[in-house]
Amino acid sequence: MGTGLRFSLLGPVRAWRGETELDLGAPQQRAVLAFLLLRDGGAAPAEEIVDALWAQRAPGSALSIVRTYVCRLRRAVSRAGDGDRVIRSSGGGYAIAADAAHVDWNAFRETLLEAQGVRARGNPAEASRLLRDALSLWKGVPLGGARGDYVSQERARLIQRRMAALEEQVALDLELGRHSWALDELSAAIAAEPLRERLRELQMIALYRSGRQAEALAAYDEVRRSLAAELGIDPGAGLRDLYVRILRADPDLTGPPPRQVPAEAVGLPPAQVPAVPPGFVGRDAELAVVLDALRPAGWPPVVAITGLGGMGKTALAVKAAHATRGRFPDGQVYADLGASTGRPVSPATVLGSFLRAFGVPEERLPGCLEERSALWRTVLADRRVLVLLDDASDAHQVHHLLPAAPGCAALVTTWRHMLDLPGVRWVGLDALPPDDALELLARLAGRQRVLGERQAAVEVVELCSHQPLAVRVAADLLQARPHWTVRQVRLWLEDELHRPAGTSDDCALIEAPLLRAQRRLGARQATAFRLAALPEQDELTPETVAALLGLPVPVAHRLLESLVDAHLLLAGVGGTYRFHRLVKAFARRQAWSREGVERCDAALDRLRRFRARRSATATA
Repeated sequence: MGTGLRFSLLGPVRAWRGETELDLGAPQQRAVLAFLLLRDGGAAPAEEIVDALWAQRAPGSALSIVRTYVCRLRRAVSRAGDGDRVIRSSGGGYAIAADAAHVDWNAFRETLLEAQGVRARGNPAEASRLLRDALSLWKGVPLGGARGDYVSQERARLIQRRMAALEEQVALDLELGRHSWALDELSAAIAAEPLRERLRELQMIALYRSGRQAEALAAYDEVRRSLAAELGIDPGAGLRDLYVRILRADPDLTGPPPRQVPAEAVGLPPAQVPAVPPGFVGRDAELAVVLDALRPAGWPPVVAITGLGGMGKTALAVKAAHATRGRFPDGQVYADLGASTGRPVSPATVLGSFLRAFGVPEERLPGCLEERSALWRTVLADRRVLVLLDDASDAHQVHHLLPAAPGCAALVTTWRHMLDLPGVRWVGLDALPPDDALELLARLAGRQRVLGERQAAVEVVELCSHQPLAVRVAADLLQARPHWTVRQVRLWLEDELHRPAGTSDDCALIEAPLLRAQRRLGARQATAFRLAALPEQDELTPETVAALLGLPVPVAHRLLESLVDAHLLLAGVGGTYRFHRLVKAFARRQAWSREGVERCDAALDRLRRFRARRSATATA
């Protein structure tokens, strides 16, 4: 018919004529339009529309209201009096001819049928591409902005069709050896549908074929517990069989080796964000803050997650990125900026990687940083892209990588507050709540084993100061030593964390972020950090630290505040400070080895004399 009309149902209910968006009115009026579009050109009696909108609660004037809605919709979509050609009256009802406009739902189904035919003819790569094209038509929750019982039912049906198409596309990726692609797709899908068993099967296969057998088994344990808790059921036969096959290293599960990204993939939106770490737990409040801050605004929002290494900054950022994928349909790019390695990646190098991800050929990449940054802003203009910058060292490294387009956003993880990076929403990350830390240990090491020795497990996560990295190390110890009890792991950890120097690889892994944080301190800061850990008391004050260091109280106070900024101390009530248990054990080991016995004894002696004077004054 050539009306130039386009309707969208795979997201908010919207309509355009050419490039002009049309006003579709109130939520129930949009529901009428959706009802007619979903009938594939078939006529709908007015009474059926009433039932769809109100079910058994229809007002007495319902038929009149429906006619009013249809009249308004005709005016909205009309051009030079052709409204009746789009929405036709038919036998007391209404219909939208199948060829009256382009509807994204129809295009989705047609592309799925084409993909099925291509696959049947033995071309899985082309079928996968077509399925990606079909899924790219989705722009959020379907039938958004419409309201009614019918809308809720149809929304659920459409979502199920999308999930089935996604499962088919992921299965094709696994068939083609694209294991990392599959994992990227599955992370967001599982976050939305954690109890969907077919998604979990595909996730376990992708993990196993990526050489991550333990994570594949952990994924099974996670869904098994979720099904039991939410529905009171066990996993189905397919999941159980797959679990046994992975345990037995079934050679038929191996599949093809991962392939290089084909040339035709250059046109796909980048999906570079890594998978959410297995067992991710908690952080609901922090995640809510991040998700809210990433909402579209009149400028590209920038959210920075800061905290001590090992607290799970990257995990939270990745979780947020997958949760917001629908907001950024033009892609998500990721870069590890390498601050923790001591060799930060140059922004020019990162920009080169980002620009290549959007199809800029090598020969067109500018040589200098400023020109690459300008081209990056040009590429992102009129796009909606999320930029995830992990482990940033300073504002200079970040500034050139930030988008300028209002539809874009950036997530940054860093150990420091960058005061010279204005307009950033800062989110501080500390240790997990005790219950969440215990849950993390149970998810990773096995719920029955951990909660079977609950008190010992509680003591393990306390030894770890509820820090996610340390809890993960403890879980790895439990998995690597199935003959050990949880209490044995607790005793081992306690012994390691209180030695003059850690001797095991596991202890070195826990200490790594603390060593990096210590190296970033100035000489006086580092001395204050180490000597402040010597007293047995948990709470520190500027006065006690001044006595330990032999410094004036204002100087000690400034040093304590600088250690809070470095995430090595926690500020408490009443001007007090304290260490995390794990950090204190590390700082004390460092004090005896770096400051030496004589200097440590002298510091403790100064503190004893200070306390004796204060006690004598109080008594007098």
